[in-house]
Amino acid sequence: MGRVIRGQRKGAGGIFKSHVRTRKGAAKIRTLDYSERHGYIKGVVKEIIHDPGRGAPLARVVFRDPYKFKLKKELFIAPEGVYTGQFIYCGKKATLSIGNVLPLGQMPE
Repeated sequence: MGRVIRGQRKGAGGIFKSHVRTRKGAAKIRTLDYSERHGYIKGVVKEIIHDPGRGAPLARVVFRDPYKFKLKKELFIAPEGVYTGQFIYCGKKATLSIGNVLPLGQMPE
């Protein structure tokens, strides 16, 4: 088997590891479903939070689930101009305004 190297005995160092204990979560856009492909779905920005280790703030957006009686919470990267209580529309037929999410093909040049 051989010897255990001195660096292994000392353990993993703390200086080169990222400190992720206080991170808020992965920021993602909603998964594409029927309501987004053919129309739009409305969500409400509940809070804008700071994520350590990230330069941009995050927006916690709550959507109603189109299939079950429950709420879905999503973490978006908050663009400039988004505020709490704002309605955000995601989908093909959403209007072009600050905070809304729509496909690239639907955006005007």
